[in-house]
Amino acid sequence: MERLVVALPPDDDDRASAHASGVLGQANRPTFALKQAPSLHDAISLLRDGHVDLLVASAQMWGDIDQNGLTIAACLQRREPTWVMVSDDKPEMLHHEACIGCDHPLLHRQLTRLRPDLMLVDPRTLNDTWDEMNGTERTAWYEAARQRGTLEGYVIPRSLHRSLPGRPPRRHTLGLHRDDPTRPRFVPPPLGGLTLLIGRSGFPNEQLKPISDAGALLAHRIERAMMVAVPEALRPITGIHVERRRPATLLMEAARVEDEHTIESMLDPEASLKTKGHRVEIIIETLGANGRGSASSERVFPTEHTHTGMVRALEEWSEVLQAMTSEHAALVKGAQFMGEFEASYTEAHGAMMHLEDDG
Repeated sequence: MERLVVALPPDDDDRASAHASGVLGQANRPTFALKQAPSLHDAISLLRDGHVDLLVASAQMWGDIDQNGLTIAACLQRREPTWVMVSDDKPEMLHHEACIGCDHPLLHRQLTRLRPDLMLVDPRTLNDTWDEMNGTERTAWYEAARQRGTLEGYVIPRSLHRSLPGRPPRRHTLGLHRDDPTRPRFVPPPLGGLTLLIGRSGFPNEQLKPISDAGALLAHRIERAMMVAVPEALRPITGIHVERRRPATLLMEAARVEDEHTIESMLDPEASLKTKGHRVEIIIETLGANGRGSASSERVFPTEHTHTGMVRALEEWSEVLQAMTSEHAALVKGAQFMGEFEASYTEAHGAMMHLEDDG
């Protein structure tokens, strides 16, 4: 039985090495020998020099690596990419003006949209070394502040919740809320929860098929391509989520919320699927300042139309963003059939969404 040596660099915020250790340690074929590396740089050197066969990296790490001569050999099954709030109660149930730590601009806007009254604290205002700390250190600082009563809760990637020692405190998922479209959703920052196995170009990845997840590989490819297409200034305030889903699950969700459009788009008059196989769901959303206004696109399509669906989702998102952030001149001719809304519709008005807080 073949034995592959895998380098494990220190964990980043996504804790890819911790995830891979659990999965690879239980694999039967091939077997893996795990080798701790003191740094990502050392792990890459071991791989390039042929001392190890594979390198574990989060999707964020992979984006920062010089990829020349390297390739993605496999992607482990994706962990839940949504973030969590660590607090004694759910976000909706916290008392008025509760003090919550949050260092990510997208989550800051999403929480403000949900609860405008929350006192959201950027930990950088309390800790000058915040940006030099790793994820585990930041989470420990957050928890100590919560225990002291300085904060009543804090928001972190789900993976970092496991870095807390002992029995971790209670967490509350900031999720997509597919079962209730009336609730503000938390589309996560892209590429979370993805653990990659990196090999040298030409690595025979056939032997890794038993542990590689096709849906996770697809999500990584599409989310990375979409992230590159988003202007750099908008990336910190834009959520992207891609998932390969079963038609039955989509239909059950659509029936639960009485989404006739989705049901009709997937079923023919005989109630059979128009197209067999998995579907790909894409969600992209950019939030305005103070959580006011959003530009989003959400599309579901067969896997064979992945590229076309991605392009259309980006086009739709861009068109909505342009409309939401543009000022509208008065219409010369009235809008017919608008009834009581005709006057307000034809008048000039400012942008419906502002990307930056003007004060």
